[in-house]
Amino acid sequence: MATLVLPAVAPAVALDYGFDPSLIGYQISLLSIGMAAALTLLGNATRHYGGARTNQIGHAMVAAGMLVLLIPWSAFLMIGSLIMGFGYGMLTPSASHLLMRFTPPERRSTVFSVHQVGIPAGGMLAALIAPAITVYAGWRWAVILSALLLVGVVLLMQSGRRSWDDDRDSKAPVVTPNPLAGAIAIWRQRELRLITIAGSCFSWAQFCAATFAVVSCVETLGMNLVVAGTVLTVVQIASASGRILIGWITDRVGDTARVLAWNAGLLTVFTLGGFALNAATPLPLVYLMFAVLGATSGCWPGAILAEVGRLAPQGQVSLAISGSLVITNVGKFIGPIIFANVYALTRSYGLAFVSLVVPAAVALYCLLAARRSAR
Repeated sequence: MATLVLPAVAPAVALDYGFDPSLIGYQISLLSIGMAAALTLLGNATRHYGGARTNQIGHAMVAAGMLVLLIPWSAFLMIGSLIMGFGYGMLTPSASHLLMRFTPPERRSTVFSVHQVGIPAGGMLAALIAPAITVYAGWRWAVILSALLLVGVVLLMQSGRRSWDDDRDSKAPVVTPNPLAGAIAIWRQRELRLITIAGSCFSWAQFCAATFAVVSCVETLGMNLVVAGTVLTVVQIASASGRILIGWITDRVGDTARVLAWNAGLLTVFTLGGFALNAATPLPLVYLMFAVLGATSGCWPGAILAEVGRLAPQGQVSLAISGSLVITNVGKFIGPIIFANVYALTRSYGLAFVSLVVPAAVALYCLLAARRSAR
């Protein structure tokens, strides 16, 4: 929810500061820079502090970054976004460490996918709550609410922290001796490299869909902020449903690359629906297009993280997932920037969405190649 509050109210923030709403893509990219820094530098934090404590620290840092956003100077939008990203980068590796410890192997894809449903669930909250609060009280109150919820999570996790972190090693260094060790290890193994690149491409499309859904509907279709927020809600509901479905299918098919290749093929086809996005597009078609885009671009994290965890060396799940996320984070970083620049060149959000056919096609190729490599 925290990471999507600003995209959900981007027109209001842009009006307040006097810049083009499409520049919200750069805010997401700043989050990605902070996230990449945490993933490369703090890959060992989970070993030192334990998964629960590292997760608490990450949530607290995201809350701190949100409070920085409240300072009424545009430079603090950048600073706060970097702090949020750094905290956000600590969350998935630590949570994945806990899930790998306590989840039966035959249920990992499903459980990881259910865990990852939290991301679109937060997106739904941001899409439904933030615009309404912004209309009645201003966008900064939406940020304050999200920060308070993060603090609540930190307090709730304390109840189980002692037992969850009984495997921590206080002698392990917090800062990774070789910051890129995880990414290098992933890159050296062909199957993991290909699957992770596919994840980066999915992340590219996923964050563009979530970041620009509200802005494109307001600017292209003339929706008000609250109605446009319902489109983002559809994106997130579809993403959540897709994650559970893909996790369930993957556990039964037993072939992550194969299932995700089917999904990449659908994404490649449906990104072309951007050609139909204009002021005359019927509202049901808009909802359908964003629902399919949300489902196919957002369903990948649980399945891919479970596969990385399965293939990781014993005791190095957190480090391997950190390395994988460093690579997938590249898509999250460059995707919104490229999308914003395609829009700047064409002045068409429809064509900008069509440009997502590129990462979709690359993901399809990588997954098919990963299957061949596995065989």
